[in-house]
Amino acid sequence: MDQAAFLRQRVARKHRPADGVSKMRTLAVTSGKGGVGKSNLAVNVAIAAQEAGFRTLILDADVGFANIDVLLGERSRRTIVDLTRAGVSARDVIQSGPGGLRWISGGTALAEWFQMSKEQALMCLEKLQDLEEEIDWVIIDTGAGLSDYKLQMLEAAAEILLVTTPEPTALADAYALMKVLVGRSRSLHIQVVVNRCRSFTEGLEISNRLVAASRQFLNYIPSVAGYVLEDPALGKAVIRQIPVLLGAPKSRASECIRRVAHRVLSESDGSVETPPARGGWRDFVWKLQHYVFGRG
Repeated sequence: MDQAAFLRQRVARKHRPADGVSKMRTLAVTSGKGGVGKSNLAVNVAIAAQEAGFRTLILDADVGFANIDVLLGERSRRTIVDLTRAGVSARDVIQSGPGGLRWISGGTALAEWFQMSKEQALMCLEKLQDLEEEIDWVIIDTGAGLSDYKLQMLEAAAEILLVTTPEPTALADAYALMKVLVGRSRSLHIQVVVNRCRSFTEGLEISNRLVAASRQFLNYIPSVAGYVLEDPALGKAVIRQIPVLLGAPKSRASECIRRVAHRVLSESDGSVETPPARGGWRDFVWKLQHYVFGRG
């Protein structure tokens, strides 16, 4: 059985939550520094999930540098901040892209979201809850670095995919981010992916180094989601504004990304220690509400 068929079997059992519990999951894709291919990976992991039968939505939360629309070759008409307007629903701000992928743009306006009144922000959060019956996975493309809003989003997400490359600076920044996250909460589920590897051996070496440092100095062991090989097809796809999984589906990078998606999505389905109610969309919304405004 191939990876897509395996995931389709799982998704067939989880479209309808039991006893009113939200099964929609949240995956935050993040990095310690910019330029590691985080947004590109987020888009293609989302497409891999969509191909496998999961109803997938990307929330572009890379404040000031939101570029999911650029990678998809689309133009954003609305952002999440439009939810503050009367009569605008969550479905109104969702945009459709290639491969049936859907996304919500944060643009530069997401920074304004964290400066809204509590009433405005709570209106946005409540409207977003309307999506929980329509989406299996929300993939959140966060910004690089250590801003408060980013850390709050990461803490609220059920899963975290931490992207690094073999470059020493990227590796050091990935460890620094993991140190901050573990210091804030030891219950976070962090998975590491090494992007732009020259070989699987290099990817294994880099991930082992990061895991070993975390085990020794943080007493925390992240999971390893996999590796993505350096591939000219990736650069060509970015220039063409077509995700590599659609533009070059049989390329080395595409195969690697599908393996990463398979690992991330299948590992979180039934193996996460927290119950479904604590990993669903309502839990994500509640946590954001709590972290940002100090109220439940």
